[in-house]
Amino acid sequence: MATTIEANATDPSHRAPVRARWYADPQKRLIAVGAAVLLVVLGLWVALSSSRRKEAFAGRSLNQARAAAEAGNLPLASSELQKLITTYDGTDAAKEAVITLNQVRLVNGQNELAAVGLRDFLATSPGEKFATPASGLLASALENARRYADAAEAYTRAAGLASANYLKAQYLIGAGRSYRAAGKNPEAIRAYRTIVEKYSDTPSMTEAQVRLAEITGGKM
Repeated sequence: MATTIEANATDPSHRAPVRARWYADPQKRLIAVGAAVLLVVLGLWVALSSSRRKEAFAGRSLNQARAAAEAGNLPLASSELQKLITTYDGTDAAKEAVITLNQVRLVNGQNELAAVGLRDFLATSPGEKFATPASGLLASALENARRYADAAEAYTRAAGLASANYLKAQYLIGAGRSYRAAGKNPEAIRAYRTIVEKYSDTPSMTEAQVRLAEITGGKM
């Protein structure tokens, strides 16, 4: 008898009807579905909570690094920013840290290093919020390095990415300046005329008119 019971307990074909009867009970099915949903919701909550904590920690680290930069301690700021970028990769604070780090590099005269870092960052498609300032900063790095044609193209891309008209005009001023330095006056004229025609209500309008007049001999 004992042998028969043991055999039935280990025989899947014997257990299958029991499971089928259990799932056939609507109340028990509802309990099972509810438990599964609860597990999914709990998993999502844990993931979201972890992400928020990570972003909060990264934000605090970013503030500390910026405070060091503002205090003039650029080596410490650079070290903290690089650590933040590695530790909190994927957070918004880490993306902001990339931009801040390359601003520090520009201040230190490390234009080529900043250009490489910013190009690598833009290659990750960070989104408009970060791509716009990164493109503008890349343009500044290239202009400082006297790579004027490349700088003009970077300024033009930044203008295309920017959502605010005053930023578009500001970047186009940079594009015009760099095109002129590269000996590409037709492109410079096009940049300045775009400001005059499309962004006349921005602070860059006056400078665009002056630069345009310089190149064209007074013809707008």
